[in-house]
Order: sequence, then C-alpha cells, then structure tokens
Amino acid sequence: MAQADEPPYTFGFVPASIAEVDLSFNLYKKWHLSGQTDVQVVTQGSYTEHNPFAYVQRFVVRPWIIYSGLERVKIYLGYARNQKYAVDKAGNYETLERRLIVMGAYSQNMPKGTMFEQVRFEVKFFDDRNGVARTVPRLRARYGINHYLKQKKERPFFIAPNMSYYAELMLKFPSKEYAKERFDIFRQSVYYSAGITQNFHIMAGVIAQMQLRTNGKQFDIYYGPIMALKYNFHHKGRETFDHVDGGAD
Repeated sequence: MAQADEPPYTFGFVPASIAEVDLSFNLYKKWHLSGQTDVQVVTQGSYTEHNPFAYVQRFVVRPWIIYSGLERVKIYLGYARNQKYAVDKAGNYETLERRLIVMGAYSQNMPKGTMFEQVRFEVKFFDDRNGVARTVPRLRARYGINHYLKQKKERPFFIAPNMSYYAELMLKFPSKEYAKERFDIFRQSVYYSAGITQNFHIMAGVIAQMQLRTNGKQFDIYYGPIMALKYNFHHKGRETFDHVDGGAD
C-alpha cells in the first residue's frame, strides 16, 4: 500500500492584538520636515490559546523623520527597536531586533477619499534562536483606500471619520542557510478612524496576516483587533493612519 505524501505546507491560527500610540510634531517647517514617534505593544495567543491578549509578543519604539515637500509624496526615514518576548506555545523565542527603514508614500485624491501606495525597504538586525547574528533585508509594498464618511451632526463626538482598507505584501532576502523562501508576509486590515479634536485621533479595526516561518513549511495566520491613538502637536483636520505598522510578524 503506497504511503500518502505529506502536505507541502501546514497552517496554524494564532489570535493577536496590536495597540499603538503615535506622537507627531514639526521639526523644521522651512524644510518641510516633521517627526513622529510610535510606541507599539503586540499580544497574542497560541495555536490552542484563543485569547489574543494571553501573552505579550513584543514592545516596539519607532521614531521617524518625515519629508513632505513634494506634492502628494512623503519620504520617511525610521529606526525601530523591537523587543520580542518568548512565547513557547507558539514557538517564539526572545530576541532584540533593530530595523533601519526607508519608505516612500504616494497618495491620490478621490471624490470622497484618497488612495495611497507605499514602498518600504528595511533591514532587520537580530540574533536567531541559535544565537547567530542575522541581517535580513525586507521589501514591503502596501496599497490602501480611505473612504471619507459623512458627519451627520453639527457638533459630533467624532470629527472627520474614515473607513479604510489596505493590503500589504512583504518579501525577505535572508542568507540561504537561514531561510530559502523570499515570501514573508501578506497582510490585510480594515479599520475606522476619526478625530476627537483636531489634534487627537483614534483608530480601531481588525487585521489578518499570513506569515511563512523560516522552515519554509509552516504558515502562521494571525488575526485579531488593532487600535491606535495619535496626537499631532500641529492641527490636522483629518488623520487616516496610512502608515500605521499594525503587524504581528
């Protein structure tokens, strides 16, 4: 009797949550330079634990310098300090990861919203589970749409509300002994955002992403709620959270 072939891939489903707080401020108006600092906490469950808040997966601090002197184009330079924690039930090990980031974003106005595209190149520096220092370049491309929603009241609690969607593909370029495949993550998110004031904005939604582990055989499907708060020290009438980095990779 012939033995059945093993499936080429296996899938694991992991609930997760992402919470982020962003601070945005002007640096030098004459040069169209601004800054932003993001602080993010990611929690997760496991393949058998269905609570997305069961374990803290990572704590991230991410400062940006942003140039907005070109029409409909923004250029970002960033650094991320990404402290990852061990989650034994999900196969995650503890490590400190650092990233250098360059990103370009282009937006187009629509009758009742905007459409945007982003290309992000980043280099990740970390020690793998065997203590070997790794340098992994990664290329990310995101496409999204923001729909501007109507305000039905003259003095609403939420101002300039939006409903947004994006899809993002990430490709990694590691050494062959670390990982052979180039595919890393495919991510989708749907969220609502609005202002409490012209300076303070909120975002809430859901995310789903598929990530290929370095063994090339295991896909982890992360899914769960996301939330972000953003304070702009300069007035901003509408905030759509185009570059929020809501992910559990």
